[in-house]
Amino acid sequence: DAVAELQRRRDVILDAVAGWPTIRPAGGWSLLIDAKAMDLEPAELSRLLLEDAAIAATPMTGWGGDIAGRHVRLVFSAEPLERLHTIPDRIAGTRLGGYGNSPSTARS
Repeated sequence: DAVAELQRRRDVILDAVAGWPTIRPAGGWSLLIDAKAMDLEPAELSRLLLEDAAIAATPMTGWGGDIAGRHVRLVFSAEPLERLHTIPDRIAGTRLGGYGNSPSTARS
């Protein structure tokens, strides 16, 4: 079932970025991460994710005002579970690897 598959993908990503400031999707196929809560600009977080962890995330600048503009969006609809399970390893050892409950650890 398509809904169950999207929920599995969502849950894998939420587990991978546990402790990050996210907006848990109630439906759909994308997850928002609050870059500002990590003391980062959305474009900077997007760049770090791509350069350091090969994760594409779109800055939400211009997608709905100040609230949306502080986030980046991860789309998980087309990513297989096997690839999503590699997110923790891809983030570990990067400038974002130490991020958890302390936003200051996101910067190097």
